[in-house]
Amino acid sequence: MIPIIKTLAAFIVTFLVQLYLADFMTVGGIRPDFVLVLLVYISARYGRMTGILVGFGSGMLQDFAGSFSTLGASALAKAIVGYVLGTLNGTMTVWTPRIVNLYIYGTLMGHAVIYQTVMIQGLQVPPGRLLANIVLEFLLSSIIITAMRYLIPIMPKRA
Repeated sequence: MIPIIKTLAAFIVTFLVQLYLADFMTVGGIRPDFVLVLLVYISARYGRMTGILVGFGSGMLQDFAGSFSTLGASALAKAIVGYVLGTLNGTMTVWTPRIVNLYIYGTLMGHAVIYQTVMIQGLQVPPGRLLANIVLEFLLSSIIITAMRYLIPIMPKRA
């Protein structure tokens, strides 16, 4: 069962941090995605359906808060992340922490590829810039998730 009030409060705080503080932490034109970090935790803890719904909803809110020219780019990428990481729900006591880490970081790389590729459609951007944006977004998300995993563990302790 999802604690709706706690999850909604965490989402509102995260969304406000994303709107107002992420601009100050921009590296190379790429802003850190705090909503993605929250989505990783929600999807891993509550499963695929919750991950898809929260990912799509939070992505649409981010798209509405940004540019309407790329409406749906964030929603698509976050819904896919929610689905893929929702697979971790119930399997984290079976998989080793190394496999869980590879799964999470691989999903973050997939999010960066999908989002950055959709965002540059129709723009005259050299392929090197696309690759740099993908790597930079992946590194920012990975650093934040790694730091947060020390504070809030995703995996339950093994029995």
